[in-house]
Amino acid sequence: MPHDLKGLYKLGGAAFIASGLLFLLRAILDYLAGPPPSSGIEILAWIASNRLILSLDSEILFFAAVCLVPAVVALYHRLAGVARTKAVTGCGIIAVAIPLLAVLLIVQARLVYPVYGISASTPDVAALIVALFYGGMHAISLLLAVATFVLSLAMMRDVYGKPIAYLGFVTAAVDIIGGYPYEIGPVLTLVSQVFFAAWFVAVGWSLSASPRTSPPHL
Repeated sequence: MPHDLKGLYKLGGAAFIASGLLFLLRAILDYLAGPPPSSGIEILAWIASNRLILSLDSEILFFAAVCLVPAVVALYHRLAGVARTKAVTGCGIIAVAIPLLAVLLIVQARLVYPVYGISASTPDVAALIVALFYGGMHAISLLLAVATFVLSLAMMRDVYGKPIAYLGFVTAAVDIIGGYPYEIGPVLTLVSQVFFAAWFVAVGWSLSASPRTSPPHL
């Protein structure tokens, strides 16, 4: 395997692992903070009592999104030689989710970080921000569920082996369920995030390991 290709896989694998762990850390913090209430006045109180956690949320999501960039590039390069259509589809969906995630974390940050002295200081504004953020995260969860399923299909034909692909199928199903945290509650939401992080870590570990064979050059 060319040295630069091996370096790409190691970087992408490390980025996948880091992103998975960051998403898991964010999920744990969210579990500790609890779900947001439905009333604007109660949301302001929830923000005040969880300001540190909400502040960390924005930072963690930022670095998790950044890590996905080299991760997706490496994963596409690894899978394109054996299942190009699935690799393009799955990695393309993740690539679409990255800027969406960046926009959402900017929205979420307005709960705790003022800009020119402007912050979510009224019940209506706070409720709107919370609705936009969690509604957006719902959409991202569904996007990543589809991407996970498609990429797992591609991995069935790769040197990753079937265990990671099977984990991906389960993760995709759990991601769909986890996309409705307001219906399933905080415990099951955390469980879904554990599966999500585990799949990222498994893919990252496999990318970082030297493959037995090299994919064809594209």
